[in-house]
Amino acid sequence: MEERTDWKTWLLPLLTEDMRQALTPLALPDVQEIRLRLGKPMEVVTPTGSRLLYAPNGRPMLREGEQEQLLSAFCGHAPYAWEKEIRQGFITLNSGCRVGIVGRIAADTGAPAAVTGFCIRILRPVVGCGEGLLPELLDGGRLRSTLVYSAPGCGKTTLLRDIIRLISDGRSGASPHRVGVVDERFEIGGEGGTAFDLGDRTDVLSGVPKGEGLLRLLSTMGPQVLAADELNFASDVAAVMEARSRGVTVLCTAHGGAFEELLRREGMRTLFAARTFERYVRLTGCGKVDEIRDGEGELL
Repeated sequence: MEERTDWKTWLLPLLTEDMRQALTPLALPDVQEIRLRLGKPMEVVTPTGSRLLYAPNGRPMLREGEQEQLLSAFCGHAPYAWEKEIRQGFITLNSGCRVGIVGRIAADTGAPAAVTGFCIRILRPVVGCGEGLLPELLDGGRLRSTLVYSAPGCGKTTLLRDIIRLISDGRSGASPHRVGVVDERFEIGGEGGTAFDLGDRTDVLSGVPKGEGLLRLLSTMGPQVLAADELNFASDVAAVMEARSRGVTVLCTAHGGAFEELLRREGMRTLFAARTFERYVRLTGCGKVDEIRDGEGELL
């Protein structure tokens, strides 16, 4: 499996000089998050723990007045274009990485009125992480409708991205599929759908709610597979069921621990009762499959 580790090339130009100087010599290719808090050191999070980095002379890494500078840089110096996302508490960079925003929220707009911190999630496409799993999801080269679920941070989006690439290009035993991807938060394909390789037969619709996007792709692009990350709302569930009723395969992810916990959510129970998915895959880490179940919920 090939893992991209060039996060410094796109992130460092967006940060302050002190932050760049602290991160440039850092030899940690597996960084997962970088957290910036007003008046505090910078926290660098890896799978094994975290490290605190200070500015020169032990000063805080994020100081008063620098929040606006960073927010503008994260928005490509056009924050007005990201008003909707900022109100929801995040920005997605061109690399596909999400920046969470915290601070005092303005009651009238729902947007941060005073930003006090950022959480930069470092996403890495692990090319090939789906190769071992994909044959278990195929039926004569056709992808079975599949739900990948896990606790947060276990690599659902990473695996989803790689399976999309594999079925789009017809690899690992799959026939080539036309894939329509709804990338509501720009995390699957990045801004413009080009930050990651999703295959040559994949069409990406970005920046729209999943339910709306799934129905739009269903009506306009004739996909054989529809893919979306993090099913959540009733509109998502309804759109997935509509796609299945039209004979389109669906490939989705959702948050969930054990299978029984997943089905405690009303939307997941509805999808299970309708036998929407033919395979359920539970992850415990990036590319680490804990169990696979069929559409009846039986372990394979």
